[in-house]
Amino acid sequence: MDRGILLAITGSLLVFGIILAIIFYNHSDFDQRLIVQVDNCVPSEKLIPQIDKETEKLIKNAQRRFQSNVVNKNFGNGNRATKNGSEYYLERYENEMKMISEYDAARKKFARREITKEQFINEIEIPKEDMQLLN
Repeated sequence: MDRGILLAITGSLLVFGIILAIIFYNHSDFDQRLIVQVDNCVPSEKLIPQIDKETEKLIKNAQRRFQSNVVNKNFGNGNRATKNGSEYYLERYENEMKMISEYDAARKKFARREITKEQFINEIEIPKEDMQLLN
């Protein structure tokens, strides 16, 4: 086989692999990307702002859910919300904010290399499942 053809095939496969890796990397969840970056020795000073940005997204989504629940409860059936209904949504929102805070803290500890990958995965397991249920 001609050496040029072999190089072209190899190069094409390499480019295709890189494109697939980029697509997979961009579509993987934030925690997976964080693990990869920590494994690749990215400094925590670069990771913390990314974590802050992701946490801000979680907070905004929680606020939107809370506002949506309150508006739907208040006006959805033409009735005003009862005190107990509003309290339920407020308690749910406060619990979600606490979970987001714990999630943020675990991510930052891992980014600073204060905990191992296994500890990080264990610490985020429950909050991550809860967050997926909310979405």
